[in-house]
Amino acid sequence: MKLLLRVYPRRWRTRYGDELLSLLEAEPLTWRVAANVLRCGLGERLRGSDSAPVRVLWAWSLFVTGGMAFQKASEHWQVVVPGADRALPTAAFDTAQVAAAIGSVAVLAAVALAFPAFVRDLRSGGWTALRRPIVIASAVTAVAAGALVAVALDHDVAAAWIFVTSAVGSLFAWTRAATLAARRLPPVRVHRQLALTVTATMVVVTLAATAWFASVTAHAPSFVGAEQLAVIAMFMAAGLALAATGARVEGRGPAA
Repeated sequence: MKLLLRVYPRRWRTRYGDELLSLLEAEPLTWRVAANVLRCGLGERLRGSDSAPVRVLWAWSLFVTGGMAFQKASEHWQVVVPGADRALPTAAFDTAQVAAAIGSVAVLAAVALAFPAFVRDLRSGGWTALRRPIVIASAVTAVAAGALVAVALDHDVAAAWIFVTSAVGSLFAWTRAATLAARRLPPVRVHRQLALTVTATMVVVTLAATAWFASVTAHAPSFVGAEQLAVIAMFMAAGLALAATGARVEGRGPAA
């Protein structure tokens, strides 16, 4: 439970952490409560930040979490849709995949452009400040990799849950490490354009996923469960909302 609170910035935890912890311990911890804590904590961390690329990076991580849930929920959808009616959901699904791939390439391009400056910062003493978040992210990634091996070998349900949890944790841990590193580096002009590209792909994925969901549920209303849909919608909406704040920052701030 205390680990979940670490999503909030330290100054917030010092002032309100004990109160929130008491509230969380008073009721069973559900995925909805955990997701809400995560969303609010990230909002507190980004409050007052004027960095559009950093906001969009966090937004992308939230959105990818919803995207992973969408990918899982959409498995074998062709079984429930007649062949004659698959044109629309197929086009929507393919559009979502292409847009997600473009967004991923944009994020990786931003990382590649920042990497030389990142290495120079590490060599000039930055490792001291970044060591802990990088070690934590590496450790969580190792747990995810171990759980994935266990799932592949034994199809163990517990290992599958550990993998899902640690994979999401790894995503956010690396995002936090990247954010801390980015704040130490000089701004790169193209990062703002890449941030806008990522935001645009998120909009396209959302529209395509909505079209896919509408067309599939017309034939199989219960194919996507209510809880699955809630997870997908919550994380995608949170990612879009956060990316929109980054776009507003970009719109009113000069390019670096």
